[in-house]
Amino acid sequence: MITPPENYEILIEKYRPKKFDDIIGQDKVVKRLKRYVASKNLPNLLFTGPAGVGKTTSALTLAKELYGKSYADNFKEINASDERGINVVRGIVKSYAEAQSIGDIKFKIIFLDEADALTNDAQSALRRTMEKYTASCRFVLSCNYQSKLIEPIQSRCSVFRFKKIPSQLIIDQCKYVCDQEKISIDNQALEAISYLAEGDCRKAINFIDTSLTTKQDDSKSITIEDIYEISSYIEPKSIIDIIKKALSREFFVSKLLLDNLLLDGISAEDILKQMTTRVMEMNIEPKMIIDIVCIIGETHWRISEGENESIAFHHMIANLVKLGSEQK
Repeated sequence: MITPPENYEILIEKYRPKKFDDIIGQDKVVKRLKRYVASKNLPNLLFTGPAGVGKTTSALTLAKELYGKSYADNFKEINASDERGINVVRGIVKSYAEAQSIGDIKFKIIFLDEADALTNDAQSALRRTMEKYTASCRFVLSCNYQSKLIEPIQSRCSVFRFKKIPSQLIIDQCKYVCDQEKISIDNQALEAISYLAEGDCRKAINFIDTSLTTKQDDSKSITIEDIYEISSYIEPKSIIDIIKKALSREFFVSKLLLDNLLLDGISAEDILKQMTTRVMEMNIEPKMIIDIVCIIGETHWRISEGENESIAFHHMIANLVKLGSEQK
């Protein structure tokens, strides 16, 4: 295994965008934020969207572009999932909001990351704080699920919806990182990273970082096998084989393939999620796809209700075999 040097900087931080033009896949968001910087004024903002698409980076970049060298004195980041109760609003948030800004800009910024993790009491207190300190402070909230925020907070913010990063942009970004780090990576590995990242650029770069630091030798090369080894994902062929063998009425072969995945430490949730994804890509009748998804969904429900994983999976394979027999 490669031992990182003492001054090693993880790749997601090393290649975090430093200015708006470096942010990928969010052109409309960046365009609007640039207007706020140009006017030296902004309302309260709500960044909503999936993980790893640039919400935190956009908030940091906004502060750096707006305040310049004094951004650290006028920008405070709080992770609401760590401190989610009412005390964080009454204490940390309130005390920072009522203090005056430093420099030409008349307000400071509080960035509440994962704001949808705040309790309802904390959100109610935040709403009052946002009302009271409008002159001295602006709030930037980020969340994965906008619906978890109370309506009074949503109505006080200008909403920015972040979308998943397109696959090609993730591949281009990974190529750039690998070129800069002098890492050899083949196209299959890049395609696998893009697919497994599911629009999350942070996850994609983490795959590169983890692949290097967990290798048994000192080579700076990454293959598709490396990516699947360090991820909780399964090679597509393995999942498709389980489904195909069951539909071909080869119960024991399908069962053995699935049991081997469980023995390898793959979680039931990951297996079911990837089965759902892969069945959508199979060249079979739409009605059969629907029937298979229903069987997978029932299995997920059984496991979530406490049924033994092995029994639930064997029941699922039996149902797939039965479905294959009916189609024959």
